[in-house]
Amino acid sequence: MFRIVSISFALLLYLLCYALMKADAKVLGYWAFDDKKDLGKDSSGFDNHGESKKEVVYTPKGKVGGGLQLDGTNWLEVPHHNSLNVKDQVTLMCWVNFEPDGASQDQSASLIYKNGPFILEGDKKDRRFWASYSLVKVRERQKIGTFAFEANTTEGRTITAPGDPDATEANRWYHIAGVADGTQVKIYTNGKKKAEAEQKGEFKPSEQPLTIGFDLRVPPEKGGRKPYLIGIIDEAIIIDKALTQAQVEEAMELGENGKTLDNFQEIFAVEFKGKLATKWAEIKAQN
Repeated sequence: MFRIVSISFALLLYLLCYALMKADAKVLGYWAFDDKKDLGKDSSGFDNHGESKKEVVYTPKGKVGGGLQLDGTNWLEVPHHNSLNVKDQVTLMCWVNFEPDGASQDQSASLIYKNGPFILEGDKKDRRFWASYSLVKVRERQKIGTFAFEANTTEGRTITAPGDPDATEANRWYHIAGVADGTQVKIYTNGKKKAEAEQKGEFKPSEQPLTIGFDLRVPPEKGGRKPYLIGIIDEAIIIDKALTQAQVEEAMELGENGKTLDNFQEIFAVEFKGKLATKWAEIKAQN
């Protein structure tokens, strides 16, 4: 009997330690857009600060405090850092509010976009090959939905298509989350899962920048398309682990209640110096 209890206790201890190891997570970038003088400020602790391209604008009308106002010509660009290359799990989240032109069914927009590696051969030389990982609004006329998670993975392109079937409306806030757990990718709109797809391997690393509100897949000066965000983006975050639906909902509820994500205790533990530690206290079971 004692032996059975000992074995059971050892097994329980192992599972607990394993769960804690799996729970170790990092916030790779968190842009709250609340500092009018430093709009690209990253509060993750990795100093992945964004640089204004074509004069991004602060607005006091963000979802939580201030926000990043984009007019279809500007974006925020985060220089590459190795912390932004993830292996096989990631969560991307943000709040977005489209102006009428941005909500158009013909308008695509890249919300959070880790630009992929260059193509080095053929007629598409010097163009970037999809994204290492991204959260995007696609053109609804393509019949693959509205919001999608898209990535360049080791076994091919990964995308939640068809994605969210609901068309966007102007002047309305949307909480968007893209989650990859190593086997599946999922897209959540306002806390509800709208689409999922098979994840085709690990994310391909890239030394290209991360952009918010635009992507550099084919630069406009080279005749590329223009997937600019026209509207406001707020509370953009990248985490190197997959959140559950319950956690996505919890993050959304913080925004609904006017609270920033540094109040999300499952992600952030606030240090005295104002920097944000990046370990979860616990991770709930995956969906």
